[in-house]
Amino acid sequence: MFRRAAAVVTVATLGVLAGAGPARADHGTAHTIARMTAHYHDPGLEPQNKPFALLYLRTTEGMRDANAEGEFSAPEFWDREVIPTFAAYYLDAYAAWDRHRLRDVDPAWRIAFRTSPERITCTQMIYLGISAHINNDLAFMIEDMGPRYTYADHKHVDDVLVFRTRPVVYPEIQRDLCPGLFGETVPATADVDIFAWRELAWRNGQALLTAPDRRAREAIARQIRDHARDKAREILRWPVGGVSR
Repeated sequence: MFRRAAAVVTVATLGVLAGAGPARADHGTAHTIARMTAHYHDPGLEPQNKPFALLYLRTTEGMRDANAEGEFSAPEFWDREVIPTFAAYYLDAYAAWDRHRLRDVDPAWRIAFRTSPERITCTQMIYLGISAHINNDLAFMIEDMGPRYTYADHKHVDDVLVFRTRPVVYPEIQRDLCPGLFGETVPATADVDIFAWRELAWRNGQALLTAPDRRAREAIARQIRDHARDKAREILRWPVGGVSR
């Protein structure tokens, strides 16, 4: 997730709604990719939501390949729990949105899902999804996974994003969805922001895990969701000028 670089999924198959967080996955990455493929090809998926859906599908395929080649410390854990559970945060948020259960969709995702494609660039559409998934969801997934989710593995995901996803997904988005993608401009810090967001998500995940009580944990969770909402609003306000792709 970075700049450049199933038939229809039914609500019933998407599980627990995003507002409560998804249940720990009970299937592997292959099943997750099948769901994500169906989601991307759903004829009801709105134009503003297609670029991120494709980005995340290809990212998950890159994670599958990296994990299959032994790049993570616990391949079975990543295949059966980490990759599917993280994807469920996105899929379940969209399922709740699709059912008009807006109270079950965190603010950053509501902003991303409802934006008008006529009013923002394709890059903004992509970054709204990236930001919501990292700034809003990632810390909660880290909390779900507990100490088996290590910092070394967390950092290695950065390499997967750069070396496995970057070479394929943005040309595909440009070809299939956004012909003007490579001519759009973005803030100069956009790429750096993604990895800074991932670092913050790690720290937030640890804070959730070590919160002394429920009240403290809920305060941290609220701060995470507020921060993700604010980042979404910043992306909507991106200036026209910036760094061209």
